[in-house]
Amino acid sequence: MSPIVPMSGRSNGPAEEKKKPVLKASEASAKKAKTPVVAAQKPPAKAMIVVKPWVQRTLDTGVEKLIEEFRALAKWTPEGMTVEAFNANKDKNRYQDVPCQDKGRIVLQFPGLSCDYIHANYLGTAHNPKKFICAQGPLENTQYSFWAMAIQEKVECIIMLCNCIEMGKFKCHQYWPLEKNQKLSFGEAPNQIHVTKIDEKKMSPEEQCINVTSLKLEWADGSKTIQHLQWENWPDRGVPQTNLTAINLLSATRGNQFPILVHCSAGIGRTGTIVAIAYVQDKMVAGEDCMAMNELLKELRSHRPWSIQNEFQYLYLHRVLLAYFLERHKSSYGELLSPDNEKKYKQWVEDYAKATNAK
Repeated sequence: MSPIVPMSGRSNGPAEEKKKPVLKASEASAKKAKTPVVAAQKPPAKAMIVVKPWVQRTLDTGVEKLIEEFRALAKWTPEGMTVEAFNANKDKNRYQDVPCQDKGRIVLQFPGLSCDYIHANYLGTAHNPKKFICAQGPLENTQYSFWAMAIQEKVECIIMLCNCIEMGKFKCHQYWPLEKNQKLSFGEAPNQIHVTKIDEKKMSPEEQCINVTSLKLEWADGSKTIQHLQWENWPDRGVPQTNLTAINLLSATRGNQFPILVHCSAGIGRTGTIVAIAYVQDKMVAGEDCMAMNELLKELRSHRPWSIQNEFQYLYLHRVLLAYFLERHKSSYGELLSPDNEKKYKQWVEDYAKATNAK
């Protein structure tokens, strides 16, 4: 039941306004710099045992009750959360109301850094506690720390879910070279990090909204190639079109042995949503119950506070997975669409479109 589809969202939270989203239509191995092959795979039998009740629960609950479910936890944060490093490094935080908790934060040990802080946390899946690193989009003064983290954590793939400028506002610094063979250098000798752009292409003919850039990193003790995947049309404070882009994007990272570095602007909304999709999939592949999605939201936020910022992103998480099971894998789960459920699914999709202002 590996990821194989496009979608995502972003929303209300500490640094967000309560607005309805505005929709815009707009590798295998990272080391080998190959475009990933995205192929649908039949979900394992043990996954089917937990998928069916999850789908039924989602259809029965409906959009309005899912919105209520999220709102009941909208302000939930981990008990006893501390943010000492965050408070001590205000100049390294993009948003002063989006905290980085001390638990699970990435502690930098790369030579040449003035401190060990970066606004980033590990966020694992059911069976890999360090599968993802969720980070804020780099500031001009945190670019070196960002690349140092990528080297230290042996990152092979970066997923970027925003644009550097959105709706006329700076959301992320341009931390990688734009031109082929262009090299950018960060830090001071002898601990400089050099980043060179090798090439760039679209992820696939179907996924024109995702740019795949191959970058070469060089530093005093070594070099490596990193794949940079940027999803360009996921609107700020909104959700993308309902298709399988999110699944396909995650599928492109399958096989990575080391943490996948994911960021948007604040590193909690769009970032938390895409990681949540992977989190649910991992649990289902293992045959683990996912019925209590509100508890799953707490699990995510216990690692990266404020993950999934608004109800639209929460709905999007459900919408992507419904499309994955009932459309992509209809041959496996089609029996769920009894005449009654088919009517519920149609109503669910209509209600989702209204709730998110889908056109």
